[in-house]
Amino acid sequence: MKRTAVAAAAACAIVALLVTGLPAQAARLITGRDIKNGSITRADVHRATLTLDRLSKPTQRLIMTHGERGPAGERGAAGAKGNTGARGQQGPRGATGATGPAGVSGYEVVQQSTAAAASRSQAITVNCPAGKVVLGGGGSTSGDSGAVVTQSYPVGSASWSLTATTPTGTSDWQLTGYAICANVTQ
Repeated sequence: MKRTAVAAAAACAIVALLVTGLPAQAARLITGRDIKNGSITRADVHRATLTLDRLSKPTQRLIMTHGERGPAGERGAAGAKGNTGARGQQGPRGATGATGPAGVSGYEVVQQSTAAAASRSQAITVNCPAGKVVLGGGGSTSGDSGAVVTQSYPVGSASWSLTATTPTGTSDWQLTGYAICANVTQ
């Protein structure tokens, strides 16, 4: 019985050494010189199992050293246009600006006509009310004389002048002038 107990204890000790001590001892005994070149490949090394501190100092320096910059590569083709992004949120309302000048107010059209006459030419000047300026003007003829407006232009800042003529001057006709007037704040 004593022999069986000794044999069992020896067997347990051998198993304990194999499980705990021998792999560590084997790691100390096997070096890079003992491994045949090309026998360990990328497939044998699991991801993130080799860290920089596990490599020799010369190998670490080689990895950390940057080589010379190579020539620039050819420009690649333009990529497809991407989708438009989502619209952003509306920003806060800005401060109210200063009040501007009043601009144009008191708009009115002033009309004036000549007396009907059988003449070859008629002229009229239409004046704006006091304090208003002329913004534009125009005119027309009436009657059966074939008269046409030949001149239409501003006079100063508050009047509009017109001239009309007819080729015959044998029948009565009339010239009507219009002045567009308003108060203008500058």
